[in-house]
Amino acid sequence: MIMIAFIFIVHLLFVSRRETVRARCVFAGMPVMVVTLLLPVMANAAGSITYATRIDAASWVFEGSKFGCQISHNVDDFGTAIFERQAGVSTRFFLQSQSPRMKSGQANLFSQPPAWLATERAVKIASVNVKHGETPVTVLRKTSERMLAELQKGMDLHIVRQPWYGDSNSLVVVVSSVGFGDPYSDYLGCLRNLLPMNYTQVEKRSLYYRDTEELTPTVMRYLQKVTDYIKEDPSVQAVYIDGHTDSVGIRADNLVKSKERTELVLNYLVENGVPINMIRARWHGERYQVATNQTAKGRAKNRRVTISLRKEPPHNTIEALVPKKNEGKGVSPLKDNADNVSSPNG
Repeated sequence: MIMIAFIFIVHLLFVSRRETVRARCVFAGMPVMVVTLLLPVMANAAGSITYATRIDAASWVFEGSKFGCQISHNVDDFGTAIFERQAGVSTRFFLQSQSPRMKSGQANLFSQPPAWLATERAVKIASVNVKHGETPVTVLRKTSERMLAELQKGMDLHIVRQPWYGDSNSLVVVVSSVGFGDPYSDYLGCLRNLLPMNYTQVEKRSLYYRDTEELTPTVMRYLQKVTDYIKEDPSVQAVYIDGHTDSVGIRADNLVKSKERTELVLNYLVENGVPINMIRARWHGERYQVATNQTAKGRAKNRRVTISLRKEPPHNTIEALVPKKNEGKGVSPLKDNADNVSSPNG
């Protein structure tokens, strides 16, 4: 009786035209039916439409620089699975599809043992959001790091979701661990050399100050990051420094204060290796306010030096020299071009 029931179930799963399983063979030469039997019960369906790369063709590719690190895996007939970390940004995973296939909603993400790790068991890692389109799945830091850890252990990743076109079979994308080890080692090495910030993060920033004549440690740390970035990115061709004050006091005095603050920032950049011909320094006193001067909070927002990076050459440059040691805390001699320039918009 048990044998008859087993034969009947096999017939329903693999013979019935309605329940036919369309699976890509992950082992060269292995019949499709056998491969389907190896798929996890996680699909929760009689069959699945499975996208996976053959074992003899599976590989990972590493690409990296000080601006970003990436490892990617091609999934035959589906697209590409990618882990990446950009400078200043956390790790993420995303799936690129050659054409939209997944239905919007939630997909199940599993850690699945390949056939040669039969002693291991499938584990659900998470439910992940799916957006119908050519980048259906994007996973952020915590889950991405877990996925990397599972691949490092030799486990495959299975992403399971219904197709958008209404097929009753689940769609399974298999991210193979075959060939993962060496590219992942290169990826980890790349992470150690990433810059702390990316272009978007250093493109423009306002540095706030009180009535101090020195740069604060926090400001100097930020300026060092900017300096390091400029040295590494040849596309940065100009640095704009704009000094501002609140409206407390005499207007002429505020113009001088904004010049002094501008020079402090300029001198730090030049002393740490930023070419002077890249820099355009301007000071505006109380002219360009971004908040009310009627409150302490508003005045604090107005006391600022804004530093901006550009990928086009500066329109003009200033004449500035790095102060000599015997000039104490002296300021670089700059051409006084304060109020005859256009608004810095910040």
